[in-house]
Amino acid sequence: MVVTQTREHSVPMSRETSRSDGVPARRSASFWLTGLVAMLAAVASAAGLFAPGLFRDPPNWAAQARGTDLITLAVAVPLLVTAPLLAARGSLWARFVWLGALGYTLYMYGIAAFDVAFNPLFLVYVALLSLSVFSIIILITELDARAIHVRAGTDLTVRTTAAYLLGLAALFSLLWMRDIVPALAHGANPASLNGTTLPTNPVHVLDLSLLLPLAALSGIWLWQCRPRGYLAASVMLTTLTMVGASVVSGIVFEYRNDASVSLAPVPVLALVTLIGLGLLVVYLRHFNRVLAK
Repeated sequence: MVVTQTREHSVPMSRETSRSDGVPARRSASFWLTGLVAMLAAVASAAGLFAPGLFRDPPNWAAQARGTDLITLAVAVPLLVTAPLLAARGSLWARFVWLGALGYTLYMYGIAAFDVAFNPLFLVYVALLSLSVFSIIILITELDARAIHVRAGTDLTVRTTAAYLLGLAALFSLLWMRDIVPALAHGANPASLNGTTLPTNPVHVLDLSLLLPLAALSGIWLWQCRPRGYLAASVMLTTLTMVGASVVSGIVFEYRNDASVSLAPVPVLALVTLIGLGLLVVYLRHFNRVLAK
């Protein structure tokens, strides 16, 4: 669908600005809060990678944490710096990436705050969790889902993306249930807790309570072409792609620490992550192309 110049300026891409011609928008509280997130995430991830003895966890868990820190430092931090700057100049797709990157920091530092053994960065993890939550809340209130729906037009293919989100939610729900249900049946701990002192697996908690339900809900909304689905799907694709890269990196780091660790999940996880990245690129390019018309 060709969006005319009249339509372009009659429908605001966010409640903060109606400009899409590169003129900077007013930088809101979410912009500055995200700057703090980027700064603290850079400090925490760099310390995790380069400060020996920071982690007090079992060696394999510490190795996983360093793998996550690599993706945070190399991918999340640059996105948290560049996406808000581009969004302030009127880029809609940058707002999607911005929200998705904040979703990643919320997820990862939620795990770090509850899962990583107490260390000198504990308050940094808590601050990152808090700042990510409030940045997301403020940024969402600045976006207009109906305007995004209008900008999407009728030529954006949504069923493939919706099916991917629904399939991913179902796949990982089943994988986690495979670990949880036998443990419940036998009155034992899940296998994923072997070798740890954790009472529960925080990945199970966050995935089954938040991440996977949000992915499924985004897929359903997008399949139904609801306005909020276009926003939610773009954010979840960004977050899930970054989380997938982090998981792959964590497994590789764990293998480097302990050669007995299996790399069997890596090809599948890498493939799923690359598919998500491809769908995200197509999705973002569509919005960029529409705005250019």
